[in-house]
Amino acid sequence: MTLLEAVRDPALFAPFFRDHTSWRAWKAFLAALFGLPLTDEQLATYRQHTGREHPPKTQVPEAWLIVGRRGGKSRIAALVAVYLACFRDYSSVLAPGERGTLPVIASDRYQARTVFRYITGMLEGVPMLSQLIERQTQQSIELTNRVTIELHTASFRPIRGYTLIGAVCDEIAF
Repeated sequence: MTLLEAVRDPALFAPFFRDHTSWRAWKAFLAALFGLPLTDEQLATYRQHTGREHPPKTQVPEAWLIVGRRGGKSRIAALVAVYLACFRDYSSVLAPGERGTLPVIASDRYQARTVFRYITGMLEGVPMLSQLIERQTQQSIELTNRVTIELHTASFRPIRGYTLIGAVCDEIAF
């Protein structure tokens, strides 16, 4: 299942993005981010906001966004984190007993909590995904698929040594 299919699915993420018109540009971004086919409207949005003619054909390794206040970036960051943590199989790259970590990184823990709360809301609000929660603290969510979502601050020291499956960085310009 692609991320955009999951966003349209009423049993998954559709309830979190009710006003579909206000999320159109974000859906174009997500299609480009994951190398999915774009509709004509999404392609026009992509070209307008990137100045590029052709969108990526495969998932991009990283994306940096400049988005204004109340632009939806934290909710989209949480969506991407939940999708990467729950809808991908990392068993072929994880050794026995190893866990993949998806850090939510911000300038401080208070800032990272915003995205983490959205992640928690999505995981707990979708019955299928809530079954994946094995253990939860204020700093992390361990999933039954050997993936852990953790809060981190923007420092190179605490992230060393982890097996990262992705990362969500929010407000790191500050």
